[in-house]
Amino acid sequence: MQATSDQPPFVSLENYDNIDSIRSKFPPLANINIDHNFNNLKDCRFFIIRTQGEDNVHRAMKYGIWTSSSRKNERLDEAFKNKKEDVYLFFTEINSMCFSGMAKLTSEFNAKTHFKYWLIENKWFGTFQIQWLYVKDLPFKLFDEIKQIQKLEGSEETLKSVYDLIDCTELTVDNGIKMAKIFQAEKTNKSLFEEFPQLDKLEFESRQERTNNIRFEKKFQELSQVFETIPFSFSVASYERKKTNRKAQGPFYQSQYGQQYYYQQPYQQYYQQPFVGYQFQQTPQYWQFNNGFYQNQYQQNQYTNNNSNKQGFTKPQQSYEKYQHQQNNYSNQQQQSTTISQQTQQNTKQEGNQDVQSVPLESRFQINSQQLQKRGKFDKIRNKNNKDNVQYVEKNSTEAHVQKY
Repeated sequence: MQATSDQPPFVSLENYDNIDSIRSKFPPLANINIDHNFNNLKDCRFFIIRTQGEDNVHRAMKYGIWTSSSRKNERLDEAFKNKKEDVYLFFTEINSMCFSGMAKLTSEFNAKTHFKYWLIENKWFGTFQIQWLYVKDLPFKLFDEIKQIQKLEGSEETLKSVYDLIDCTELTVDNGIKMAKIFQAEKTNKSLFEEFPQLDKLEFESRQERTNNIRFEKKFQELSQVFETIPFSFSVASYERKKTNRKAQGPFYQSQYGQQYYYQQPYQQYYQQPFVGYQFQQTPQYWQFNNGFYQNQYQQNQYTNNNSNKQGFTKPQQSYEKYQHQQNNYSNQQQQSTTISQQTQQNTKQEGNQDVQSVPLESRFQINSQQLQKRGKFDKIRNKNNKDNVQYVEKNSTEAHVQKY
């Protein structure tokens, strides 16, 4: 793990107008903006680097270092180890509308050297060594004709311009050569050096805050130690998430794998039938009124014998007595309610039979006036020659059919 004294010292200039003073003051910028002779570009590899802000590119230019997330670092490390020629990086900042520089990767990934003063604290660990070739602001319109197909996981292939590609996307050889020639040919006075005085001030303030902060130092040491064990699969967000989950479970936290449960699953069968030879042997089990779980009698005896001295298994026994008492009360109430309902049903049946017998037969077969109104009062008379001609004639008398019993 890297100590505070191993961090590169703060270096700055009062004025960044003179390119020669910049080359002499910062070794990673010693050969910027000169005519570089690119040899064997067909065997080189090219990557697009998109950063969150100008602060990270400012530190990368001054100290000649770079890092990113674990997967992207692994991709760049693999490219450097398996390279035939050089590996080049094209830098751009989000919402900048221009490329700010071109650098060459000069070392593989070092998982034990960390820089503390990136834009966001305790997010990026490990470093690459880089050497800058060009530092100039080239607008995106110069690269409109350079397009590349990009395919992400779970999405279709899309044709994009090189400035719309995601971070750490590897360019094709032809697109990489075109971009390198544009950086070599274009001449402009605009560059990120115009923002260096303000960025130096922000860096100095962040150095003071983080070097005198015990909390930051403790957190940095903790995360860097974990990062060094798994440099290409480490994520600060996932580490913090797992850490909070462990705290929420308390001191008796155990993993879900191999954990012993005192109660069985709720939807287990009422009895088990282990196969012994050609016969099924039923294990003695019973219903225990404890949260609706079936429990094995053999398992209960095993737990009570082995853990009689422990306090952890006294609570289920107390709860068992409590729920058993509740169950007895509930069963008594249910029996009382059933007896009362049976008595009421018998009484209603007897009353109904008495009412039917008391009514005379004549009143049973009387027809109300409402029933007569429901029946039809008119008869339809159709003409045989013309079926559409229908006449309605009022009935003389109404007939009511009486059902015989």
